Amino acid sequence: MLFRKIKSGLPELPVVIYFIIILLSEGSCFSQIAQTIDLSEIPQRKVRKYIEERNINHMQDFGLIHASWKKGLHESDFLFHEKTFFLKDKISHVWDCYKQANPTKSWNGPFVRFGLLISKKSNSAIYSNNSTFPAIDTGQVYFLDLRIMRGLFNLPMAFEITNIDPLKRIIEFSYIDGNKSKGKQTIEFSDDMDGRIRIIHKSYFRSDSPFRDNMLYPYFHRKFIRQFHHNMKQLVREAPVTI
Repeated sequence: MLFRKIKSGLPELPVVIYFIIILLSEGSCFSQIAQTIDLSEIPQRKVRKYIEERNINHMQDFGLIHASWKKGLHESDFLFHEKTFFLKDKISHVWDCYKQANPTKSWNGPFVRFGLLISKKSNSAIYSNNSTFPAIDTGQVYFLDLRIMRGLFNLPMAFEITNIDPLKRIIEFSYIDGNKSKGKQTIEFSDDMDGRIRIIHKSYFRSDSPFRDNMLYPYFHRKFIRQFHHNMKQLVREAPVTI
């Protein structure tokens, strides 16, 4: 009588171990490739967490980040805040300084800190320790750390530059989807013809919390933008005037 050895459908143990090693090694390679933002380069813990929770640090295409201000939205559906600032200078110089501002200097102070800049056009990330920064452009996403009560509490936020109008001299930016607040802000520049440049900062905002919208947002927003424009005033004064 002949007995034949019948192979079972299960692979032998060494083969199983081999495939497990291959899968694990490939998985680690994929995770390294997928990591598009180095979180260790971002100083603020809350900004790192904000990015990680939204999986932005694994996005292969930063174009997947969307502004919260969509076509068809009406300004009348949002709460509104406006603040005016003045600078004694030439409007062309002020406009150029705002466009060329280094975010580590413009968004820096007791109330706000710059964390990261993403360019959707070049699909790249620029960290706060960079020596140079590009001029503001549409598709740039800025990640900031808002410091409440001088850092006792920290609130991360991000906005995208959505429009730059060089003729009307208007810069528009919108909170990105996933922010606690939705809406947009505009900065408008005009010449008062008396040696002063008028800078109007308008904010349209809303969230799912009436208390936040009516009590917290206006109070802290004033501090944040005042810090920004104060910094810009210093940068304008320090920047050489081009003829």
